Amino acid sequence: MIKCSVHSDVTDMHGKRVLVFLRPQHPRIDYLVHAWQDLEISSGATAYFYFDDAVSARLLTQGKRGDNPTCSAEQAIQPGQLFLAQRPDGLSPTLNPAPTGMAIERLTPQQAGIYNQTYPYTSIDCIWCVSGSPVVTMPYLDWGMTCTFEYVPVFYFMVASPLISGENFTVQAFTDMTPYPVSPSISTLDVEITRDKGRWMFNFITDADD
Repeated sequence: MIKCSVHSDVTDMHGKRVLVFLRPQHPRIDYLVHAWQDLEISSGATAYFYFDDAVSARLLTQGKRGDNPTCSAEQAIQPGQLFLAQRPDGLSPTLNPAPTGMAIERLTPQQAGIYNQTYPYTSIDCIWCVSGSPVVTMPYLDWGMTCTFEYVPVFYFMVASPLISGENFTVQAFTDMTPYPVSPSISTLDVEITRDKGRWMFNFITDADD
């Protein structure tokens, strides 16, 4: 696990927040990318978050008229594991482990996956999380289809205005962010935020630098 501290060395944050993202491998333009961490930091303050590589997922389904959405319980999924989206007794979908052979046919050892086996048939959205926080929603997984998840081990930082509730980003937003590759050899990461002539900058220090 990595303990991350983010410190604002800026006189006035101008009401802005620090957002941290994880990037899914091989993203598609219809993916809904979430701010993995949304840090509200005042001048001189420090915010903390923790990172481990645990991947989990939950399913989102809409009501018959697009209202009354239902979210399943979150399920931990290891790389190389495939889970089935099923509807026991015709109720809302749940996640259940698939046979190992089925996973081998559909996934690489680095991927986690979900296969839509709902009956009655229904389209589902797959919300993938890392360390318990949402990274990306992959929408419209139809019956008989598989969605896979693998993420790039890089933190992407940006400063932005406060988010609207439910706001998402597209993969193009990563071009405007500051990346920091995550090394498994570190246990702490200190991030210092500064601002010079309207430009926001991030300085990174780890326990490996001591």
